[in-house]
Amino acid sequence: MIFENLQVAPEQLPQIQQVQFEKLESDYLWMRVTSLSIFMLFVLGAVVVLSFTTDIKLWVMASVWLALLILGFIVQMRGFKIKGYALREHDISYKSGLFFFSMTSVPFNRIQHCEVTQGPLARLFDLASVKVYTAGGSSSDLSIGGLKKEEAHRLRDHISSISSKHA
Repeated sequence: MIFENLQVAPEQLPQIQQVQFEKLESDYLWMRVTSLSIFMLFVLGAVVVLSFTTDIKLWVMASVWLALLILGFIVQMRGFKIKGYALREHDISYKSGLFFFSMTSVPFNRIQHCEVTQGPLARLFDLASVKVYTAGGSSSDLSIGGLKKEEAHRLRDHISSISSKHA
């Protein structure tokens, strides 16, 4: 048997940018904004307590809090437009990130298992996440949030079906 390892020219590589990424549910944006709002309410409580225990004026701390809240909303809204997933013949890809862009692709032949998760806030919005696991780690290698619950189950079943064919 002859071993060959031929070079592949960069221009022959498939262009991932040509793949049409599926957008996440718009309710996912509102779930993220709600989560941020709940967190910022706790921060506001801490700001009020700090204003009574330190020499810093309440209006200064409240101004910083309001600026962080507005910045958080802007980041959530702008970052939401970037997020998406794509199913291809041999892999699944997910992209996200506003300041630090990330695109992860997991080949179906490397997938060990996948699951659907749904937290309490996601349950209120009828949303779920699909988590994809490969060998060698205890955390998911790919997590796609912001899917309707039924769509998440269909996606998990599809990924499981295809990955079992590669096993």
